[in-house]
Amino acid sequence: MKRLLLTLVALAVGAGAFAQGAAPRAWQQRLQVDVPLPVPVVALEAANPFVVALDEPPKLVRATPPRKMEINLQARVAAYVNADGDCDGAVPLDSPFAALAQPLVSGLNRGRFEPARSNKTPEPSWVVLQIGLEGKIKESATSNQSLVMPSPASPPSPPQAAPPYRAGRLAQLPAVDPSRLTTLAVPRRVRVRISGGEIQSGVHALVHLTASGKCDRFVPLEVDSGLLSWLSAYFATWQVTPGRRNGNPVACWVDYSAKVVVKLSSLSSTTVTVLTGVPFTPSAAGSSAPTPGGG
Repeated sequence: MKRLLLTLVALAVGAGAFAQGAAPRAWQQRLQVDVPLPVPVVALEAANPFVVALDEPPKLVRATPPRKMEINLQARVAAYVNADGDCDGAVPLDSPFAALAQPLVSGLNRGRFEPARSNKTPEPSWVVLQIGLEGKIKESATSNQSLVMPSPASPPSPPQAAPPYRAGRLAQLPAVDPSRLTTLAVPRRVRVRISGGEIQSGVHALVHLTASGKCDRFVPLEVDSGLLSWLSAYFATWQVTPGRRNGNPVACWVDYSAKVVVKLSSLSSTTVTVLTGVPFTPSAAGSSAPTPGGG
């Protein structure tokens, strides 16, 4: 804010008065008045930072989908445990593949828990679990692959969160508020095993290609978490004719999408951990996915 200095001086002041050193009167004082000035508005340009100007776009020459690849996956599930320690159903919160959500729930239904307690009294409750799974991708294949240059006016945006699965009939079951519990439910004999099979999934990522025709990093945009390690290994096999500008190879980003089919071995849980401090409130409404626990 600029200060506008206003000086009020009498138009008719006798020279003799100044010569005699008379004290200035109130209306002769120097005043400072704050005058607000408008703040300009600056518009941000919608520019994509992943865009590089090229004369020739890069081309994918060779790529080998991984096979016989060990994988370690993570899933989060909210389990309803009754006062007897039985799991009456569960709601998948985060599945490495959408197709594995229901098998995860079915595996927990056979588990046994130490029930939650209020002092020494066992109580029905919800508990959020993180489940580690291990297995193998036996075979894999890609189709409908597309490499296009990113749009200059469309910066990438993070994927929207998937809608929550509904709890269905489980939302009607009695459950004690976590704040009233002395201890949470704890797994005693919980082992999840999921049969192998074929899974199809779409992938969408920004891929960085070096001037030597290799992929050295990528940004997942829409990728199942269970495919991330596979996709990283797949990109490592890429051989690319690099993009060119003024006849010289240039590093750049490309927008990549494809359909992926993987054949999984059976998956087995390696860890089942209670996530303390992670509340879960069941809802009968939500995703159009099948109701967990068969409700």
